[in-house]
Amino acid sequence: MLTFSIFTTTLSAQETDTIAEKPEPDAINTGSASIFDSAAVARYENVDHIVLAMKKLSKKTPILAKEITAPFTSEEEKVRALFVWVTNNISYDCAAYHAKPPHAGNLSYKTQAELEAKLDKYYSNIATLTVRNKKAVCEGYSVLFWQLCKVNGIHCQLVDGRASENKDKIKRLRSKKKFNTNHMWNKVQVNGVWYYIDVTWASGYCDPPVTKFFKKFNPFYFLTPLDKLFPTHAENIKLTEKRNHPISE
Repeated sequence: MLTFSIFTTTLSAQETDTIAEKPEPDAINTGSASIFDSAAVARYENVDHIVLAMKKLSKKTPILAKEITAPFTSEEEKVRALFVWVTNNISYDCAAYHAKPPHAGNLSYKTQAELEAKLDKYYSNIATLTVRNKKAVCEGYSVLFWQLCKVNGIHCQLVDGRASENKDKIKRLRSKKKFNTNHMWNKVQVNGVWYYIDVTWASGYCDPPVTKFFKKFNPFYFLTPLDKLFPTHAENIKLTEKRNHPISE
């Protein structure tokens, strides 16, 4: 019997960061300003209007995923619909931010197929809880978006990395192969091209003590090219690869 470690977005002792002054329990967006391209916003105006008018949808993730995208035909419209639904319906969980982070666990398995099945169940449970509670920290947001995309046949990945409003720190981290992570977001493929999406930071912002969340849609975090990652984010490529392509050892 083998075991596979489930790692969270909290700082990992195995990934040494020589830059960080002190650990950050989770990456928090405290900026209230919206950054957006008015032309891009206008481009999706019809999709946004339809999604924001949706009521009484299923709380079962597979059904919900299809209900959200049902009015749309193109892959790009479907991704936008999922993005808008998640950012509009899920709020940041300030209480969970201050709670003691759960210890990373281990999954026991005998075969690669069994490992993948157990990981799918693990992520499905996170997505279900996020929909039920209507709030989450970054892992819940990102896993839910990933799950909704998966049901719709849209290629999506979970991204592990560091996010901070200290852009100079983030810039330095990008030159390193190993660093601690405190955030999760997504990569999504649209028309054969991969982009970054951060549904957590797009949904709103917190006050500096992280005691109150303010819902405020920020379309800046939608479909950013991989070579133009948000200035506040640094991807840990090694951990992202491990999360999306777990290999039995």
